[in-house]
Amino acid sequence: MISALIISFYDHNYIEECIASLSFVDEIIVIGKIDPVVLSGIEHQNLVQFIESENLNFDFLLEKAHSKASHNWILGLEANHCISKQLAEEINEIIMNTDSTGNYKAKIRFKFMGKFLKFSGYRSSYTSLLVHKNSIKNKTTSKKLKYSIEELYLDFDRYSERQTIQAKQKAQQLYTKSKQPNLFHFLVKPLWKLKKIFLLKLGFLDGKEGFVFAYLNAFKEFKTYLFLWLMYRNIE
Repeated sequence: MISALIISFYDHNYIEECIASLSFVDEIIVIGKIDPVVLSGIEHQNLVQFIESENLNFDFLLEKAHSKASHNWILGLEANHCISKQLAEEINEIIMNTDSTGNYKAKIRFKFMGKFLKFSGYRSSYTSLLVHKNSIKNKTTSKKLKYSIEELYLDFDRYSERQTIQAKQKAQQLYTKSKQPNLFHFLVKPLWKLKKIFLLKLGFLDGKEGFVFAYLNAFKEFKTYLFLWLMYRNIE
């Protein structure tokens, strides 16, 4: 028996496909901010419950959702991720083994603009996916799953839109911490992000798609501090 926890902040373009890939779970808990009307019209709606939260911290949200989970096995993912049939079968094999416990992490695969990114940070991009409740406090060593999580890419506009939403959320978080933007944040941090993804994480080996991906993430960094600057001046 398994509970799926989905972190979602206005991921209206992704949430339906994400939930559709979770037909093998027994309970779905969506936590974050999303229009409940969107959830009411999706497949497996009878399995879904929604917890509203303003907090943007991923670990905090998972911990809060853990307390609501009804089952011992917990699957945690973001709304722009989905579970392939092969990965679902692998997960079912684990939970069907009554002796299985522990934490399991999976690699992320991302097909960006029609091409799988083999580098750009995805070569070694693993994230915690499946955990048994008994292993949360014990902090056992994570095991790697054979199959990967699929990160959803719908089209360029919706990918860019999601990054803008995330930039606004991060700006709001920085604003509540009284973080003041300066020239360093506008110039150095975006350039460092571009260098980190395109050079240090070998994004250049992904070709033009790797450059566009690195550029968009650098621009997201710039937009974060632009939104923060606008907040301090009460400009929409």
